[in-house]
Amino acid sequence: MATALLAFDVVIGGTTPRVTAVAGEHAGPLMVTALRAAPTAVALLAVLPLLGFRLPEGRSGWAWTAVSGLLMVTVFLGGLTEAVLRAGPGTAIVLASTSPFFVALLERVVFGRRIAPGVLGGLVLGFGGVVLVVSSQLGATRDAADVFAGCMFALAGALGWAIGTLVVTEQIARRSDTDLAGLTTGQYLVGGVALLALAVGIEGTGDADWRSGELWLAVAFLSIVGSGIATLAYFGALRTITPTRATAWLFLSPVVAVVLEAILGELPEALVLLGMVITIVGVAIVNAVPLAAEER
Repeated sequence: MATALLAFDVVIGGTTPRVTAVAGEHAGPLMVTALRAAPTAVALLAVLPLLGFRLPEGRSGWAWTAVSGLLMVTVFLGGLTEAVLRAGPGTAIVLASTSPFFVALLERVVFGRRIAPGVLGGLVLGFGGVVLVVSSQLGATRDAADVFAGCMFALAGALGWAIGTLVVTEQIARRSDTDLAGLTTGQYLVGGVALLALAVGIEGTGDADWRSGELWLAVAFLSIVGSGIATLAYFGALRTITPTRATAWLFLSPVVAVVLEAILGELPEALVLLGMVITIVGVAIVNAVPLAAEER
């Protein structure tokens, strides 16, 4: 079940860059990010009572949810958008893909979980494959200060996603009856409001083409499918597998993006194909290591 959920998550993650590019033609990057997050909260709030789901309960439940929401929605989405804008998509994807390493390190430091050699080797191999997949986008001529800032935003986003993943994992462990739909709704309520405030304060609303049908179609996909449903799938997988294994699957999203471009007529170079194979092998190695090897 976890494999199916993560496979769905990877496919959605691989298709969102092209949809985001469409939305970016009609609004600023920070506003696009806010429009991805805020409607997710609204849509989830609307369906919660219909489907019998419930929001987090009590101060403790909301505290955990608010922290993970700020990290996984505001910091991650905002950081990735700024990284793409400043450092370019290739650099942003590579650095954002460091989240599995942050998860493995934090699991070791905070929870004392052993990093199995096979898992570490698979992570390194998978990350190397991602570098090859996006190699053609690396090294573009850009302002040095912008590139440095973009790199910092990407790393901040990766770290935010990693810490948020561990926060959610611990929340589920403490309360096995945690409602994942309610948790996701709470995250997007907190994170979406923060992003919307940042977007209005920094970019304003004047630059967006609010009457564009393309913008709203892209927003509908990014918010409902790319954010809401994909996050639910990711959290569902966290019920049964370790955070390190779950985040390792994120390496595969660039592979899906390349496959999509190939279907649309843009065939990849041989080096990119090699990177895709290496990435898939790396993720397979991570998930093939017995769970007992990662016991605390």
